[in-house]
Amino acid sequence: MALSEDQIRIIAKNPLNDALKNIRIQLRHCDDVPSEHIVASLLGALVTSSAALDLPAPDGTTDVAEKLFIIRRNVRGDTLKLKNFKPLIDVVVANSTDAEIWAAVIDLINTLHPRTPPPSSIAPTFKGTPVKTSLSRLADSETRDIVEGELFEEIKTCTFRNVKGFYDKFFNPKSWHREQKAMLRAIMAAYNGKTWIEFPSTPEEKPVWDWLCSLEEHFLADAPHKLHTTRTANQFKERKGQMDLFLQTPVTNANDIFEYKHVLVVGEQKKSYDTGRFKATLLQLARYVRGVFADQPTRRFVHGFSLCASTMELWVFDRSGPYSSGPFNIHDEPDKFARALIGYATMDDDAMGLDTFIEREDRCRHVTLDDASGNEIRVRLDKAMVRQQAIVCRGTTCYETQNSKVAKFSWASDKRKLEAEQLKLAEQRGVKGVARVVAHRRITTIAELRDGLEFPTYHKFRHEAVYFEDPPSATASTNTSCHKRKSSSDNASDNASGSKKRRSNSQKSRLATEVNDQLSIGKAKPSLYMSGEDLWENRIYSCLVVSPAGRVISDFRTIKELLESMRDAIRAHQSLYTAGNILHRDISSNNIIITNPKMADGFRGMLIDLDLAKVRDSGPSGARHQTGTMQFMAIEVLRRVDHTYRHDLESFFYVLLWMCARCSWANGFGGEEKPPRESLLRKWEIGSFSDIADAKEGHMTVNGLKRIMNEFPEGFHIAKPLCLSIRKILFPLDKDEEMKFGTPAGDPDQLYNAIIAAYDEAIDKLLKD
Repeated sequence: MALSEDQIRIIAKNPLNDALKNIRIQLRHCDDVPSEHIVASLLGALVTSSAALDLPAPDGTTDVAEKLFIIRRNVRGDTLKLKNFKPLIDVVVANSTDAEIWAAVIDLINTLHPRTPPPSSIAPTFKGTPVKTSLSRLADSETRDIVEGELFEEIKTCTFRNVKGFYDKFFNPKSWHREQKAMLRAIMAAYNGKTWIEFPSTPEEKPVWDWLCSLEEHFLADAPHKLHTTRTANQFKERKGQMDLFLQTPVTNANDIFEYKHVLVVGEQKKSYDTGRFKATLLQLARYVRGVFADQPTRRFVHGFSLCASTMELWVFDRSGPYSSGPFNIHDEPDKFARALIGYATMDDDAMGLDTFIEREDRCRHVTLDDASGNEIRVRLDKAMVRQQAIVCRGTTCYETQNSKVAKFSWASDKRKLEAEQLKLAEQRGVKGVARVVAHRRITTIAELRDGLEFPTYHKFRHEAVYFEDPPSATASTNTSCHKRKSSSDNASDNASGSKKRRSNSQKSRLATEVNDQLSIGKAKPSLYMSGEDLWENRIYSCLVVSPAGRVISDFRTIKELLESMRDAIRAHQSLYTAGNILHRDISSNNIIITNPKMADGFRGMLIDLDLAKVRDSGPSGARHQTGTMQFMAIEVLRRVDHTYRHDLESFFYVLLWMCARCSWANGFGGEEKPPRESLLRKWEIGSFSDIADAKEGHMTVNGLKRIMNEFPEGFHIAKPLCLSIRKILFPLDKDEEMKFGTPAGDPDQLYNAIIAAYDEAIDKLLKD
């Protein structure tokens, strides 16, 4: 087919380079009809290319990457004839141009017409790792309510204003270069001793923007970072939030399209200053910062500011929350305004919070770490596998490295034992089925980033009601398979605008369902955030390289692979608990990986992410996170009972149900069947702790479980007896014929072995059928 100008532009901007080199060699040496493995590898290489993510699918419903992802799954499932791929293979073998290759890809999509999964599915990235999609499919107003409510739960007890030392730390002219000091002297000529000259008498947004541009043109022309606004024709590539003002380094050939990965400073501008609208303005800034962290996941912190009429407030957002200079009037304190404007326009990478620890060379990224012997090793970072979309969280970001290892960046609580230490302890104690440490590096801490600052008590927001009426069930922590977030919203700003009616409870419920439909399959919620005695959570930022690499459990390709991986991950947990004396405490779909048994001591499934693990009987850590991942948390843990090994086994069961009832549809197992319009498992995500615990308790009855199993695709009937068996093992009846939720006394191996035996029986039956 003939490509459009837009398609050609996208392809030119995202070259394949050598991405198909090895596959091309394999194709040239294979028979006339290549194997399903080679075809799947070809599609996998195309799926992970940036062009596939940017090119729209022919039917306009999604992008080319998602269509190819579905086709690749069908190839793996042997449901497509390989001859369909011959035109594409021919152009790849012939070393044709990128445009010719992508034209063949689009022809292939048009030929096969892969059905796009329902909106609740996830976008594929490397090795099928789920990445939380942008919220652009929803109306902006609806998106804003949900996301800002979610963000409010993150920041409501860790926001600080009027922090002493703020200006000296970030905007101190004493540490500036000669050129910066010259800019400061020059720009002060635009101030007449009472007001800034030419500042609009009526501070409408457009005149104030023009005034800022004039200051930049006359006094900051040589500054490396430039002001931008999206009120003009300029827009962001993905509408994660159109910032009023922002700064970035000019990008060559940007075509007036901005990307969050280039944004340095975010801003919000209002025509009037209203103390009652403070929270609404802060949450708008937080939305922008969230987008920056999502596309710059290894960034240490993000600067932001608000300019409401002539009142300005400067902010810094890091993984423990936002803090500010406090509000000031730019006419009364012109020096503060001038220092801010020049500071933002000239900051170096370190002061800007960028990831100065990752080296960039020859279009590759490397990080230097210490191996087990204390020797420095340099590791190349390849494709991003995992990233988390939140602010106050562990900010977990994973990359595959050379030699099939994984590099994980994470901000862990300083109250917990570092994951590297837990993994080394597990290895010393002979634990099987858990990732091994290859190298480690401590990068920084929140305390170091905030050194020199004096914090008051945290800001008390007014009207702290949240989107769902009961106390929220979660806020921020990890996303190890990529993303763990709970959707909620406060819907009650400090002073609600009178022009917009608040939504009714029924509308809120519908909206919450719609947003979760957009984001939920394969996406795990965060660990629960709990307030503590410290003003803010001190976190340690580190990079950990572990082995082996694998695919997250939600990327299972066959039912057999799912069951074997789940069984072996439970075996790994048993070893971790009984041999290692360590309790994992965060079993989720993101922390179980599918592995090659030849590379993983015979395990087809392994456990990763020991960030929240705890040595048995070691007492409370003092960290501010109740451990667990929302959809998969055990009923008693939701009710604040101390975490035990049995609760982790219950979490494994919830993961299995989630895979069968939810991820199976996204993985193409439904065929021509249609997934349920609304899943019962939605109740595992929305509401208070007690709401979710009550919902799970009802679902764990025989009839409740059968209702959930009715959501399985037809091909998953083999898993239903297994689910009923595990339910009976985990929730036996007491003498009054009521379900028991507690941890049994006696040898833990009895419970482990019973569940593993149930998996073995199901796998044997599957092999015989």
